[in-house]
Amino acid sequence: MKSKIIAISAISAGFVALFLIIGGYFQLADIFCTIISSVFVLMPLYFNSYKGSLLSYLAGGVVALVCSLPTLAFSFVLPAYAVFFGIYPIVKNLLVRKNLDKRIRFIIGLIWCVLSVYGVYFYYTAVMGLTLQGLPEVVSEYILIFIGILAVIFFIIYDKFLYVSKIVLDRYLNRIIK
Repeated sequence: MKSKIIAISAISAGFVALFLIIGGYFQLADIFCTIISSVFVLMPLYFNSYKGSLLSYLAGGVVALVCSLPTLAFSFVLPAYAVFFGIYPIVKNLLVRKNLDKRIRFIIGLIWCVLSVYGVYFYYTAVMGLTLQGLPEVVSEYILIFIGILAVIFFIIYDKFLYVSKIVLDRYLNRIIK
């Protein structure tokens, strides 16, 4: 790899780790920080370096885990980042580069997002013992349907957010990198 790719991958991994750690320590910002960390995974893709992007995904996650192990073990941040938010932007850009049809890309991402949300939900309810008390009876009874609907709505917004973020990130990196 070239030195520019290595440098931008290291910067990307640093930002990813920083936002994951912030999300782990401040529970009010956990979803926001997880989403923002997924944007920084896109930085090495400025040079079309999928290897650099994958390395920044892994390095950022490992650094965040090592720096805040007790906090991230019981947080939403690391499982959601590892399963969906960290890897989906890389796969999405790879599918765009391979000229896969828009609708097929959308369906793949949608199914992946819904399954990831269900996986994180079952992880916290079955493994971690989280109970959802205080919810209205209708929501408690049909919780899986509500989670699925919210995951679909979230994915539609998140997918557009990634598209815009990639354009903005490339524009800023174009100004910085000569």
